[in-house]
Amino acid sequence: MDVSENMFDLSGRVAIVTGGCSGIGQAMAGGLARYGARIVVASRDEAKCERAARELETEGAEVLAIATDVSIPEQAERLVEQTRQRWGQVDILVNSAGVAQGVPALEMTVEEWRRVLSIDLDGAFFCCQTAGRVMKEAGRGSIINITSLSGMLGYADQAAYCASKGGLTMLTRALAVEWAQFGIRVNAIAPTWFYSPMSKQTLDDPAKLADKLKSIPLGRVGQGDDIAGAVVFLASDAAQYVTGHVLSVDGGKFALLGE
Repeated sequence: MDVSENMFDLSGRVAIVTGGCSGIGQAMAGGLARYGARIVVASRDEAKCERAARELETEGAEVLAIATDVSIPEQAERLVEQTRQRWGQVDILVNSAGVAQGVPALEMTVEEWRRVLSIDLDGAFFCCQTAGRVMKEAGRGSIINITSLSGMLGYADQAAYCASKGGLTMLTRALAVEWAQFGIRVNAIAPTWFYSPMSKQTLDDPAKLADKLKSIPLGRVGQGDDIAGAVVFLASDAAQYVTGHVLSVDGGKFALLGE
């Protein structure tokens, strides 16, 4: 590669971002768009999808909003097919759709367990599988799964979330090995606390925020640009020799706790 080439340039590429209508998903969609990618934002909430698309369009992005429940295989397939119909390709997939369930394991219902696993793990696999087929045809692609430190560390009252994110971490590594022959790179990002609708209730509480910051050496929670930079790197040619990697975007938390 010519060293003068901008390895972070995503012009001409198409990126699907599930869970891309709020929080870190929306921040990642915005980051990819700023580097030239055309964006598909997907969420179960059609109104949120349309709103996020309009916001990205005001920044000059080309955006398609597709309401999708990734836990339903047919909807994951439709998401990829509609993207191909619009732009003819799928170059980047970011699996950011996810839910958490703070319930003690002894009290968790079957429905609560399955809800978390169906979205956080099953949904990511369905999207990987259907996008992977398109990427195999093209001979290239980048998949980025948004896992969590909860996939590497244990937390009380988060059995389903930890299990789903641990599974997603290993799915990332397995697919990276299996699909390298097709030119498909599969990586993951493991964030810690970021400001988002999911975390707002905790982080808006000064006492809870102070407690969370004790385990983050950089002394702050994440902001949108922190996660956007990571996803742009993994999606771009700057990471062309990176696959099967889990990038902790955590202010040093895993270095402190993951002994």
